[in-house]
Amino acid sequence: MVANREASELLAELEKRKIWKRWKNDPKAFIEEALMIYPKDADKGLISLRINKAQEVVVDEYNRQMKEIGYVRMIISKYRQAGFSTISSALIFHRTLFYKNTRAVIISLDKPTTESIFSMSKTFWDNLPDNIKPELGVSNKREMVFKENDSKFRLFTAGADNPGRGTTNTALLCDETAFFQNADKVMAGLFQSVALTKGSIIIINSTSNGAQGVYYDLWNKAEKGESNFTPLFVPWYLQDEYRLQCPDNLELTNDEEGLKERWGLDNEQIFWRRIKIAETSTAMFKQEYPFTAEESFLQSGSSVFSKEVLDRYVPCDPESIREYNDDYSAFDESGEGNLSIWQAPQKDYKYLIGADVALGVKGDYSVATVMNSDREVVAIYRSNNTDPVRYGKILFYLGRWYNNSLICPEANSIGIATVQQLFGMNYPNLYQQRKTANTTPDSINHLGFKTTSATRAPIISNLRRLIEDEDIAIPSVLVIEELRNFIITPSGKAEASVGHHDDMVMSLAITCEAYRTHGHALTNQTFSWGEINSQYQAPNTKWL
Repeated sequence: MVANREASELLAELEKRKIWKRWKNDPKAFIEEALMIYPKDADKGLISLRINKAQEVVVDEYNRQMKEIGYVRMIISKYRQAGFSTISSALIFHRTLFYKNTRAVIISLDKPTTESIFSMSKTFWDNLPDNIKPELGVSNKREMVFKENDSKFRLFTAGADNPGRGTTNTALLCDETAFFQNADKVMAGLFQSVALTKGSIIIINSTSNGAQGVYYDLWNKAEKGESNFTPLFVPWYLQDEYRLQCPDNLELTNDEEGLKERWGLDNEQIFWRRIKIAETSTAMFKQEYPFTAEESFLQSGSSVFSKEVLDRYVPCDPESIREYNDDYSAFDESGEGNLSIWQAPQKDYKYLIGADVALGVKGDYSVATVMNSDREVVAIYRSNNTDPVRYGKILFYLGRWYNNSLICPEANSIGIATVQQLFGMNYPNLYQQRKTANTTPDSINHLGFKTTSATRAPIISNLRRLIEDEDIAIPSVLVIEELRNFIITPSGKAEASVGHHDDMVMSLAITCEAYRTHGHALTNQTFSWGEINSQYQAPNTKWL
């Protein structure tokens, strides 16, 4: 009898080890065979966690990365109620259960969400098969410690002080990252806590919260291949439940016919979409259930410039990079220069320059955009360490080089120093802003363009019209990038999203405004040094 019992126990142990090994190597099998959840329909009670088509995309990408590179870095753009928090938590739980010394951290948006995710994770543990269920060393509202393998599973709220910091973590899930408070500070600390080692995991998922913020920046970098994160967008129509039985005689609109053909939808999915839109709006549907990640960012934010149009622009590298030489008042070839040139000055061409002015202390950039009369951007000067007075001198020689361009410098605060420098050097072709009334006899106050709340919106609208009509040529990838991240903030102001600059946008907008008001009067008239300057002396001047 004893021998039979020992043999039976041995067989049970062997079977346990066999199952353990299979589940360790196959997260999908473990999740579907071992984990239980409470579904949306609470009347069904506990059910097995069955991976749906949308969640399967996440699991497949997780397995691919673990197999091919040995660690996971994934950023997910999701639709509403996608179940990605559930599947991501399940993957993190799997890692913590099967691999010793795992330090797993889940960061969620707020306290109710944190409690909900922890409750789900506790349900995972409570309902594990008895033969693999580990003993808990610690279990409280925010932490589980698996005693046998010394792995920890902890949850924090993003609004807490330094969530997840202070320890070295090996697995991290950030849920609804786009809505974190102080997201830049939170994410910076969390990234530092997870080393790029074999078996480490970082999963970031969120619905969109506008074309701004840390999550948006991380997504863009991943899409461009500028980080080690893989971007993963899963469309709503993979969700099996997002469909409704439709009338037999359902008539589709032209828009619905187009969507059906483009995305391979059936009538039940189209009908579900129609009902959802009737409950809210088309714009809200695009935000909550986008077809693409780009659509979600566009709809949940207020991008000023059409991303669809911007996608049609094809940037190219400049023909040369130059730097201003103070000794010779010339622009010398330099790989590290601040002047990018796509087309050198052409004889008989007419040009204008719009200049945004910054303080020159490594913060915002001073930007000068050179555009010809065909509305083609041909050169851009961009520097964040040029003071306003020197900037005026650089603009003087840049304008002279480009056939005495009409120069339209910003005339606000520090920009006045730039205008005064150009005026003091007797630049022959300075922009004079048109006024509705003459409020001062001092001509210096009429020079340049003064950006105010009253003038800012119209020049942005003018630039947007030119871009949407594809009536302006923009070769710079940096300009296109700034245009993409130029948004309407909740306060109603058009400006760069968090973490981005808008100096190139404003320079371009000023340039286009100067073209609108003075384009008919552009000149390529040349002036001799003596004709334009009876006071200012520039030794060793060499005209290009």
